[in-house]
Amino acid sequence: MVGPLVFTLDEANALVPSFEEAIATIDSDRERLRAAKVKLNALEMIWGAQLHGSECPDRPEAQALVAELEELEKSITATIQELAEQGAMIKDVGLGLVDVYHVHDGRLVCLCWKRGEEAIEAWHDVDTGFADRRPLDDAD
Repeated sequence: MVGPLVFTLDEANALVPSFEEAIATIDSDRERLRAAKVKLNALEMIWGAQLHGSECPDRPEAQALVAELEELEKSITATIQELAEQGAMIKDVGLGLVDVYHVHDGRLVCLCWKRGEEAIEAWHDVDTGFADRRPLDDAD
């Protein structure tokens, strides 16, 4: 069994641009997902069960929205998976939190990056989270 990928601070910081890109992609996909859901919900409120009937003039639009929702969900999942393959874990999509494993004083901890940070600035124990972040100078 292979353990988790463990990063030095320099290695983790080299991934920050990919974190930024992934979070931006997910943000965009989530916004498009919300917009498509609003449109689909409006059509469902207008037409009810008739929306899925062959006689409904808005049926093609509803079908396109359902397909778009599926594709956006797949895109979000794929983006999260791409980061996971690099050894990173998205902890909170909305806040833009990404963790990677790091060894500090002989124990496994998480280096913690938050959207907007130019480099990793904090860490926390693996069994805690963002609320328990400590400044990076405590981990060196």
